[in-house]
Amino acid sequence: MCAPQSPSILNLRQTIERVNLTTLKMNTSITTANPIICGTDFSESAAQAAAVADALARHLQAPLFLVCSADERGDFPENIRTRLMNEDRPRLAQEAERLRSLGLTFNEELIGGVPDHGVRDFAVRKGAQLVIVGASGTGSMRGSRWLLGNVAERIAETSSVPTLVVRAAEPLVAWARGERPLQVFIAVDFTSTAEAALRWLAQWQQIGLCRITLGYIHQIPEVRGELGGVNGLGSAKLVPYLRKSLEEDLREKAHQWGVKATIRVEPRTARVDSHLISLATQAGAELLVLGAHQWQNLERVWHASISRRILHDAPMNVACVPVSPLAQGTAALIPTFRRVLVATDFSECAGHAVPYAYSALARQGAVCLVHVAQPGVTHEKSEVEARLRKLIPAEADARGVVTDVRILENGDVGLAICETAERFGADLVCIGSHGYSGLAAAVMGSVAQAVISRSSRPVLLVQSPSP
Repeated sequence: MCAPQSPSILNLRQTIERVNLTTLKMNTSITTANPIICGTDFSESAAQAAAVADALARHLQAPLFLVCSADERGDFPENIRTRLMNEDRPRLAQEAERLRSLGLTFNEELIGGVPDHGVRDFAVRKGAQLVIVGASGTGSMRGSRWLLGNVAERIAETSSVPTLVVRAAEPLVAWARGERPLQVFIAVDFTSTAEAALRWLAQWQQIGLCRITLGYIHQIPEVRGELGGVNGLGSAKLVPYLRKSLEEDLREKAHQWGVKATIRVEPRTARVDSHLISLATQAGAELLVLGAHQWQNLERVWHASISRRILHDAPMNVACVPVSPLAQGTAALIPTFRRVLVATDFSECAGHAVPYAYSALARQGAVCLVHVAQPGVTHEKSEVEARLRKLIPAEADARGVVTDVRILENGDVGLAICETAERFGADLVCIGSHGYSGLAAAVMGSVAQAVISRSSRPVLLVQSPSP
């Protein structure tokens, strides 16, 4: 005799029945589309994830696999893992029958869960486009929480396939069937992880209408000036010029991927994950999207992970999008520079770097030509801008290269250059150098050295020609 169904399961049945009524005329046969993988531990949360997976698979006409991993962590010896699989096989069959009675269509798979056969690697072998799991799933370690987080968090943070962690199915299901827009918050910065998240969201919004808020948390440097400051109460603030500049840079970055969004820029006064969750909550987000590096095994202990904390603490659904690593043994691609930053202090040395910046660009690229002034030193901005524009090579227009002239004020020139390169999304930073080394460089305080040590972008160092 079947156990009585809980109210939440009855609600789930009603939700799925409504999905089926609106998709009767859709072709739900298996196609060549990349499959969706839904992990289950037979919990109520996993059933909610299955409802979302079914709705998305129907809309995309993609195969759906319901997967149970007996030992997702690979923690047990072979004899115990075999026993767990024997226990889980009838449970998976029963769960599959129950979900099919609710109208879901899928194939079920029971896998051993050893390190090379977990849910994440099953998804890779199947060429999956998405992994979906319930937020509270704990896999074979049922009810326990280890240092590396629960299984849902572990899959999301280590998977090379984008992973959706479901906390509330209804908004996602209703959106997938076209009944309402989805409120989405995407956490961004000026790194490759944000590029990955924006690229994924650009594809995701093709499924249905998304109302998107883009959130950025700015680290206020200790130096006062146009890069930020600290008020008398000790709380961080953003000066109007910087806020406007950041918003413009972020809007342009989103536009590159076809993402239209409301922009929110806030100074960092606490942990970044806390800020992002707060902004997402204020925006009424039903889905929080973020990019993440794929830390494996003990790497996950040593690297502080914003994504791990958000996966654990966020009250809404979370999509974790990995930065795709270059496959081992695959030849590296030759980079194409489309956005180059070059900094100048109007010295002869810096002047040599400017034409190199333009030469590195493909046609129709963009150069950010930057001058950093010391705080308190008065200069007419129009005069400085005119001097910068005189440095633009004459053939720049013929090449279709656009120049973005920026004048900053900061006591730490190296920091200002690196910050601006991040915001501009530079593929390359180009700076001039006198070529000092050793004691001479230490005495002179090389800006070039400061940029090289701090920049997350490739740096082209142009030395002055020998006299």
